[in-house]
Amino acid sequence: MIVRCLRVVIALFLLTATVGPVRAEEWRSLAPGLELREFLMPDRVGDLSGEQGVLAVLRINPACYAFSLGSALETGTMLTVGQWSRRLGFTAAINAGMFRADDRLRATGYMRDGDLMVNDFVHPGYGAFLLFGPKDPALPRVRWVDRKQDPDWQAVIGQYQGAIQNYRLISHDRQNLWTQDEPRHSAAAIGMDQDGRVLFIHCRTGVSMREFTQTLLDLPLDLVGAMYVEGGADAAMYVDASGFTGRWVGEYRSDFFQGSNKNFWPVPNVLGIRPK
Repeated sequence: MIVRCLRVVIALFLLTATVGPVRAEEWRSLAPGLELREFLMPDRVGDLSGEQGVLAVLRINPACYAFSLGSALETGTMLTVGQWSRRLGFTAAINAGMFRADDRLRATGYMRDGDLMVNDFVHPGYGAFLLFGPKDPALPRVRWVDRKQDPDWQAVIGQYQGAIQNYRLISHDRQNLWTQDEPRHSAAAIGMDQDGRVLFIHCRTGVSMREFTQTLLDLPLDLVGAMYVEGGADAAMYVDASGFTGRWVGEYRSDFFQGSNKNFWPVPNVLGIRPK
């Protein structure tokens, strides 16, 4: 009877607990134009040890770093974010987007980098584009485009060498676009702030997309846009800068394996940065 009561108490706690940062470090400068901040998240079923309940944000100044894709279509094989970084000389890397079930090497949304075309299909359900590599040096180094709200989005995309398309998490007016009734899992995202800096974001703690998005809006990140790029154990971020190495891995979606994944999984496409 005591065991049963304890189970009920724990279940009620998990149902009523809110997900949000409980403590945050200050921004840590890793290199010129590269800053890291970690927000500790409350433990949930997926993080019983409390060792990796972290939402990590890497803030990147495009004046100091160039963006590039790493793709299995070029290498012929999927690699972990750490392997992609070492192979292509990236200072940091994160998932570039989810991959198709029928062709794991290709992204579900539009994705290209110069002559590399990972997917030429503009997904009708994906509203966010991150553009990089302007063809005209007078253009912004990176550009955030909202396909749902920017009427000239097609013309703008053509002005850049690189583009990735994914689910948008927030609207131009900073509204949370996700509903609550979704399973909780680890998440990776890419965003842009009001100063034009790009944010690589990783959350190991299991959250629904609404909880994840609201957390991003509530944090002092000054977001103008954010896109969801991967979830579960595939969600990953890696940083290697000035003697600092950071590894953020996702957690299994299955309840049976909760709290056990400690390793990067190979992924087909990553977005990486190199110093200019």
